[in-house]
Amino acid sequence: MKQRIALALAACAVFVGLVTWRADAMPPFAQAYGVKCSLCHVMVPALNAYGRYVQRTGYASIPPEALKGVFPLWFGENTSYSTTDATYPHQLKFGNVALHAIGEIGNDWSYHAQQWIVQGEQQGNLDTGWLAYNNLAHRNGHLFIGKIEAAGPSPFSQWTDISTFATPEITVGEHVYQNDANRWGARFAYIRGNIDAEVGWLGSGGGWSGISDFSNDTDKSLSYKFAIADPTKPTEYGIYGSRGSFPLAEGGYDQYRSTAAYVERDPVGNMPGFFGIYQIGYDGNPGAGAPSSTSHAATLEVYQTFFHHNLMLGLRRELTNDGMGNIIGTGQVEMAVQFAKYLHGYAEGSMGQFSTPTWNYMLWWTVPLNRNPRPPDT
Repeated sequence: MKQRIALALAACAVFVGLVTWRADAMPPFAQAYGVKCSLCHVMVPALNAYGRYVQRTGYASIPPEALKGVFPLWFGENTSYSTTDATYPHQLKFGNVALHAIGEIGNDWSYHAQQWIVQGEQQGNLDTGWLAYNNLAHRNGHLFIGKIEAAGPSPFSQWTDISTFATPEITVGEHVYQNDANRWGARFAYIRGNIDAEVGWLGSGGGWSGISDFSNDTDKSLSYKFAIADPTKPTEYGIYGSRGSFPLAEGGYDQYRSTAAYVERDPVGNMPGFFGIYQIGYDGNPGAGAPSSTSHAATLEVYQTFFHHNLMLGLRRELTNDGMGNIIGTGQVEMAVQFAKYLHGYAEGSMGQFSTPTWNYMLWWTVPLNRNPRPPDT
């Protein structure tokens, strides 16, 4: 308990001293324009409406000539502390280092890769690695190939909370849904005006070895999303889902499907932002002789920024019901702070049914290899 209090006081002290700093934008895209993080982010890494537009277009919305001379690589280091870590309980962990690459090739291609050098104090593997062709359907179509994100809301991949969302990862029998996972496959996105329509086929979620994993013991699914998402307006809403086949431990398959509705709104003025999901799933064969099951899950998070987007506070509530008698409710209190240039901090308190509160902390330090971004007027 004393150690947790000391960590909290240290974080507060740093926040008081540095909260007025504003970081330059993360490399390399915003560096190309010499702009601030707030152009695309509510709070790094959470995206605002324009940032979500840049993300879903595979970065094709950024003119490639703007990136000339901007180095595409940077390092990231996560230092974390958790009261529930089974391997390093109540200890700081420094072993999370990743190399990132992001950019465009010519006028028609873009890419994004994240390779863990060290992850969880162990040798790292590939987290994300895709190449996108952006000259389809009059440049409204974008074809992603590689280890890609499933078609779903942006917070599944770009958010400030330390814990992942429970709704897209609900477990039903032997089957763990992967509606927010990075997996090998292909996805086509049609982005025009406020229309965001996506469909993809996804297989293995493994690292480099997953690129050639077409075996029958791999979860394979169709992923889809349709949303109304105007990059000039703070509110986005739509549906997403999956249809797939999951291999069971004792043989056979679970044919499953899920459909979810979601709404996301950026904070505007004194009105807080929110992100809400309601998901329904069906598993024809959850495994171990269990009958078919219909699951339900919901997430609601309300959040607000303060001190010119240097601090973000949030409250999150989730409820999952696997349809097999297991109902789990959790709540989180979230905090994200921009301490200084390229340095962000995150804290989370989590409360579950019939359990004691848990605490998680993380510092994220990014090291751009190009330290001389262009001035704003170039």
